[in-house]
Order: sequence, then C-alpha cells, then structure tokens
Amino acid sequence: MSELIVAHRYAKSLLDFAIEKNAVEAVAKDMIDFAETCEGSHDLVLALKSPIIKHYTKLAILAKLFKDKFNPVTYGIFVIITNKNREKILPAVAKEFISMYTDYKGIQKATVTTASSLTADQKATVSKIVKDYTGKEVELIEKIDESLIGGFILKVGDQQIDDSIKRKLNDLKVSLAS
Repeated sequence: MSELIVAHRYAKSLLDFAIEKNAVEAVAKDMIDFAETCEGSHDLVLALKSPIIKHYTKLAILAKLFKDKFNPVTYGIFVIITNKNREKILPAVAKEFISMYTDYKGIQKATVTTASSLTADQKATVSKIVKDYTGKEVELIEKIDESLIGGFILKVGDQQIDDSIKRKLNDLKVSLAS
C-alpha cells in the first residue's frame, strides 16, 4: 500500500478520534507544529526514515521532543504509528491531517502570486471572490514573483487562473511566431 494511502487513513482516524475527544483544535495545532518542525529539521525526518535507528529509539526521540508539549491524542498517534514500525510516514500523516482539518473547518486555501505585494483592499477582494466561488472561508496565501511583471496567478485547489503579463507576453510571442 502506498505511503500516501496509509498516511491518509491514519490522518482520518486521528481526526475522527480528535472529534470524539473534543480535541480537534489542540490536535490541529500540534500537527501544524509537527509539520513545521519536520520542514525545519531535516535530521528529524532522516531519523524517522532511517532503517538503522531502532523503533524504540525513534519513539524516545519523539517523546523527548513532543510528549510534554502535545495533546495526549496527538502523541498517542505517534506511539501507535511507531509501534507499527511506520514512523517514516509521520510527516505525511501531519500533512494529510492538516488538509482534512481545513476541509472539516470549511476553510479553502488560495494562493495568489503577484509581481508586488497586494494592498489590504486587494486581499479582501481576492478573498471575497474565492469565498463566493467556493462557499468556504478563505485562507489567502500571498506570494511575490517579480517575473510576472504585472497581473496575478490565483490557485484554488486544483484550479488556476493565470492573468499575468508574463503569460500574456508568452501567448503573444507564440501567436506571432505562428
């Protein structure tokens, strides 16, 4: 079974259990913190994936780092996964959980890429457009890419709107070449 499918199943079970224990917000915060820790610590990810390091040692590492800081529900999934010798999927479980949590809360992530920073009014306008389109609350992620020259690229889920000057110039170049 692929790592992503297994991670999805563990994340779904964790979300269901967190709902049952009224700990969804705490578990979500823990999983966000864990995902950020994994992104910032390549050594932790390598240790979790290492076939040389024993599972009880990996659990000791996780306990030292997270047991006192995380909700018992969150730490419990670490113990379960490690005891099943699947600790290498913990970062994927965290990412899957975060994705499921945003769906559970009715939040839609949208990424807008522009050549320069958006004003507060522009951010509000983009958020309103996405909210009207999806019917969900919007978490807007702003990225800057000066190579766009102007305009924007808006990504919502698996859909993308590219209204950048860079794309328009490329389209013009292609049409003039043919």
